[in-house]
Amino acid sequence: MRVRAAIFSLITLASVLLASRGLRAQELPERVPAPEFGATTWVNTKPLSLKDLRGKVVLVDFWEYTCINCIRTFPYLRRWHELYGPLGLVIIGVHTPEFEFAKNPELVEHAAHRFKLDFPIAVDSDRTIWDAYHNDAWPADYLIDAKGDITFIHLGEGEYADMEHRIQALLREANPKLDFAAAMYRVPADQPEMGGACLRSTPETYLGFARAERMANEGGYRMMSAASYRQPRELPLDEYALDGRWLATPEYIKHAADDGESSPASLSLHYRAKTVYLVAGSDNAPGAPLYVEQDGKPVAPSGRGVDIKQDASGRTYIALQKKRMYYVANNPGFGDHTIKLTADSPAVALYSFTFGNNCETQFDRK
Repeated sequence: MRVRAAIFSLITLASVLLASRGLRAQELPERVPAPEFGATTWVNTKPLSLKDLRGKVVLVDFWEYTCINCIRTFPYLRRWHELYGPLGLVIIGVHTPEFEFAKNPELVEHAAHRFKLDFPIAVDSDRTIWDAYHNDAWPADYLIDAKGDITFIHLGEGEYADMEHRIQALLREANPKLDFAAAMYRVPADQPEMGGACLRSTPETYLGFARAERMANEGGYRMMSAASYRQPRELPLDEYALDGRWLATPEYIKHAADDGESSPASLSLHYRAKTVYLVAGSDNAPGAPLYVEQDGKPVAPSGRGVDIKQDASGRTYIALQKKRMYYVANNPGFGDHTIKLTADSPAVALYSFTFGNNCETQFDRK
């Protein structure tokens, strides 16, 4: 209980820092033993415990495969795993799901392969590890020394150079003979982000009624029932509206058929950003098309996310497969646009939008 209380107070402190003037990290004034993992399902390894890893420096990384903030950290995690793994660093990815479908271990394994995450991953679908660490953010990193004690907590993206310096320091603490003078260990400077020139993008937008905040339709959702919606004439910035028949659930909205017949239904979003990401998918119609327009036209080649395709008639669309995050728009610059998504199939489910601003870091879009 003393350890759990100590960890809880430190997490609370880190959360306060996260909320104040962009500070997101805390070096612990007193190192405390890290909680055990407690997961029975793992990817890339047999089940591990901290006892198994005693003598290693451990980085526990909480992530979720639909989370764009997590995806943007993957290049750094891969670098650290490849560069410092042979010297005693072990990265433990902890996949704690945000959506119900992301509890499926097969989907977690598929995502790990797609993103080339080769380090051990604990499948934390019941949030056992999340709760043990009193975590409340994706991504979140906990740096653990060779004795099994938490030394440093970082919530969110950024400050990668500082984290790498801390990894080197703990590795040297465990093995004073290590020398990081070689060019390969030179820590890259962080890309600009969170700076004064970064512009405010549209906030993360959830589409299920449990967390929906910016729906423009008059009267809002008709919860847990298929209903017809009509898009208003004006769509304010940062808001979205439905048109046609949709079924609203706590986590997602789903295109609804009318008496067994399906007609197109659409969602329009007035956003401000450079890039647009969508969590969506189809359970029983692999390849179901979700047609996409930007500013009333097919998405221009210069503004297409990597998941946008074009059919023979010139319409742009996403061929929805497994439920995951799809890359919708990657505009040349930051600005205001309207995205319209049109579904013909009742199998199409939409969960949330996230966005990238003009300071978004570079990463592989897979």
